[in-house]
Amino acid sequence: MFSGILKYCKDRQIFRFYIIIIPILWAILFLSFYSWRIGIDFADAFALLLWSGQAIIMALMMVLSGVFMGRMIAEDKRVIRDKLPASEHLKHLVLLPCYNEPLSVVVATLDSLVGQTVGKQLVVVVSFEESSPDLPESKRLLEQKYADTFHDFHITVHPAGLAGEIRGKCSNVRWAIKAALERAKAVGNALDPAMTTLTSMDSDTIVHRRYFEVLGDKFLRSDETQRLSTIWQGGLFYNYGLEGAWFFTRVTALLRTVWMIGFNIPLQVHPMSVSSTSVKLCQDNGYFDPTYQMDDMHFFAKSMATRRGKVKLATIHLPLVCGPTSGKDFADELGEWALQAKRWSIGAFEIFHYIASQAPKLGVIVTSRLLLTILLLYGLFQSVLFASTLIASPIWHNVHDHGMAEHVAWDVVAVVPWLFIAWCFVIDAVFVRNFAVPDRKVGLGRNLFHYISAPFVILAYNVVSFTALHILAVKGKTVCTHDISAKNNLPPAESIGSQREPQRQF
Repeated sequence: MFSGILKYCKDRQIFRFYIIIIPILWAILFLSFYSWRIGIDFADAFALLLWSGQAIIMALMMVLSGVFMGRMIAEDKRVIRDKLPASEHLKHLVLLPCYNEPLSVVVATLDSLVGQTVGKQLVVVVSFEESSPDLPESKRLLEQKYADTFHDFHITVHPAGLAGEIRGKCSNVRWAIKAALERAKAVGNALDPAMTTLTSMDSDTIVHRRYFEVLGDKFLRSDETQRLSTIWQGGLFYNYGLEGAWFFTRVTALLRTVWMIGFNIPLQVHPMSVSSTSVKLCQDNGYFDPTYQMDDMHFFAKSMATRRGKVKLATIHLPLVCGPTSGKDFADELGEWALQAKRWSIGAFEIFHYIASQAPKLGVIVTSRLLLTILLLYGLFQSVLFASTLIASPIWHNVHDHGMAEHVAWDVVAVVPWLFIAWCFVIDAVFVRNFAVPDRKVGLGRNLFHYISAPFVILAYNVVSFTALHILAVKGKTVCTHDISAKNNLPPAESIGSQREPQRQF
């Protein structure tokens, strides 16, 4: 029996570094429950510490996201007048992996690439999975529409069941970049890895018209060493059809946007979904690892290992509008929402293991920083912090006989989460007002309902993420697959950006 257990654990790679997160989170939950015992100094202090930590993180996100939004509006107005001569020769390789997305969604994404100010410098590769539905017709329509639109455009098909791969974006984009480089070489127009940017996209992304112009300018103004060790990230806004989403989808999308532009990007935690780098860095990494599901987080961690910790996550202060989860009805959309929350959590905890395993290459300081950020964001903030602060509620402590200073402290930390949630709605309103995005304005009544429902959504997300960690601990690598979110209920291509007259062109 014991040998059978060992074989089970070995086959599924159970004993991995993320297991150490579980007792930490359970200890926090236990101590939160213990803090109900009012009057015990340690319990009171721990409860206040939890709430203070949450308040500090949220306040930081509010400040940094506000700064990001201001810089984004300014960048949208800016004109690059002193363009470098080399900018005319720079190429941008864009990888667009697809599976079962409606063709209208893919077309909307490609149209946003057509509208780029440097669209003729783009080499666009659409990479379908072999099992994609209606594959021949989709290829025909896309080739007919975009054949002569970019510097080069072609479609490749990622074969199913290749040895050593799991299904998902990593394996798809690995196939796509190799196919792109081979094609360019075959036609006598080989791409210079050190002078070609690489952008891995999601199929439901509306790209700001100046994204690649600004990317190219930043790329060329960096010295050669720096440009080959940098990953650029734009602001992610999940407003693609968001006005019609259920409350849990919209609340999660608004929170995730502020999380990205108020924490992940400015503090160089890790890129997400759509990011850009150099083809050279990708080659030095051995391309994308087809045994992992989180292409963004793994590529960043792998780059850190390749460059011995000397990789910079730089900011492009322009928006990328991404699609949220969607479903045909309440139950279907709730299922998609939970599936994505589970997948992101499992992927993040899997990267925790990868970073720990690469400690000799990364060094103590870089390893500690990366592990602590994952523990803080995905372990604490995303999995148990909100639940534990509810358990250690300020109501129980405020009624106790504390001094005035402690009463004030509890009042402050209790109100910050509500201010933070309101701030997420403010950021969204400012974004919709200043950019033409595929989202209509949402009425006051619906916003109020979503605002009130936000704590319940956050709590539910905590439960899904916390459960996902335990599923990963029991089933191991077998659950580390990329179950792609459905896109069938996103708005059709012709509705993108056409709902209203924008103040500024997106």
